[in-house]
Amino acid sequence: MTTHRRRALRAYYTFRLVAPFVYTMWLTVATLYFASVVTSDPFRLATLAVMLEAATLLFEVPTGVFADSFSRKWSIVIGYLIWGGGYLLQALTPDYGIVLLSQAVWGLGFTFVSGAPEAWLVDELGQDEALPLLLRGSQIGQASTAVGIVVATVLGTINVALPIAVGGIATMLLALLLGVIMPENGFQPARREDTTPHALAATLKASLRELRHRAALRSLVFVGLIIGVSVGGYDALYAPHILRNYVMPLFEPVIWFGILFGCVTVLSIPVLELVRRWLQASRQRRTATILAWFAMGTVLSNLAFVWAEDFYLVATVYCLGQTLRTVTKPLFMAWINEHTPSAVRATVISMYWQSNALGQILAAPVWGALANLLSLRIALTGASLSLAPVARIYLSRRFKSAAPS
Repeated sequence: MTTHRRRALRAYYTFRLVAPFVYTMWLTVATLYFASVVTSDPFRLATLAVMLEAATLLFEVPTGVFADSFSRKWSIVIGYLIWGGGYLLQALTPDYGIVLLSQAVWGLGFTFVSGAPEAWLVDELGQDEALPLLLRGSQIGQASTAVGIVVATVLGTINVALPIAVGGIATMLLALLLGVIMPENGFQPARREDTTPHALAATLKASLRELRHRAALRSLVFVGLIIGVSVGGYDALYAPHILRNYVMPLFEPVIWFGILFGCVTVLSIPVLELVRRWLQASRQRRTATILAWFAMGTVLSNLAFVWAEDFYLVATVYCLGQTLRTVTKPLFMAWINEHTPSAVRATVISMYWQSNALGQILAAPVWGALANLLSLRIALTGASLSLAPVARIYLSRRFKSAAPS
């Protein structure tokens, strides 16, 4: 094993071990923090999601172009510094205006990071090695997530904002660590004389050209939009649905939310391993098929979560739906990396996240208003059903084929 490969693997495994942990510190308590401390109004909760996605929509392509034109490594470092700052700002006070601003800050940080780690990995270790490493890294991330859930739950019983603050500090420390240990030899940045707005525009034009000539890549933009429409309502409203419509036995809500996240993590690890083995042969055809089945499974699980009356059944189907979502993400990112040229990979991934953000921005206020006017269950039902069309796209000839059209 070469020195460069050892350094790249060490950096990648460090990233996959630490990043999910610090993100989980926020994720485990954020929805509960928003719904029980910041505001209980469904429309205002949806607006928090809109602010986050508006920052994503505004900055995804510029930051993706930055990663492709300058440095994937330093895009990740800068992103995590900003990301952690957003968490800290959010934890300072439950004031709605401050929390709204913090969503925009950490959304900006997210755009610097999204797509860059996957693009960096493919550049440093090659496409053939990157796909199994992406799935293996997700398994490591799930184990790290499990630890993060336990820590966040314990800290949350003291103060529900405490895990968010600790996660913010840890995220900034991760940025500094990656700045020291992360190599970047496989990617050749633009020459100094080319690092101008013209060079950035050239990278963006190349990305648009790939989307125009590859039907499969165009499909991912529509997938991002549809997923955004669905999760924009579901993620904003599932916590108030649980808090309002069910009595949680035995434990206080912060512990139950930790249990739910922990179950999702435990279930995701073996499912990811099964997917990794299935993809060893005929992976292009199987990837699209598996994504379609996972999408429909998510829809059915979400509907059961919305309408079930028994809390334990609600908890079970929630975990099933979230497990399928968790496993879908690395599989979908691997598909994008497999079918996108290196020079524009981070930008194309950013375009996916931008379309996802647009879907959330357009739909989240609608779902929030519908929850206020009718009910949380009606709004969540609409959000769940809106995901169904992506299964048809996954199974289409254009999505399965990477050939230019």
